[in-house]
Amino acid sequence: GCVGMAANMIGVSKRIIAFENEGNYTVMFNPEIIRRSEPYETEEGCLSLSGTRKVKRWKSIKVRYQNESFQTRLKTFAGWTAQIIQHEVDHCEGILI
Repeated sequence: GCVGMAANMIGVSKRIIAFENEGNYTVMFNPEIIRRSEPYETEEGCLSLSGTRKVKRWKSIKVRYQNESFQTRLKTFAGWTAQIIQHEVDHCEGILI
């Protein structure tokens, strides 16, 4: 299954991501990772590519984004959710794993 998606993956040239977050989906407009801590290496797959690839991620990230009402928010994410967000923000930056 899909745990995250960036708008540009489906042909929409906008900085929008949606991701699974504790059983629900969260949408972020214009996400920007403003703080990172505790780097680690992992393997990820991607709907845009076959197989998996090694990638550097961060255990904890702080993200500035806008919610569905376009209100600016700051939130810290950790673990699996942080990894998904990093993957989708990479897509917004034109980076494939």
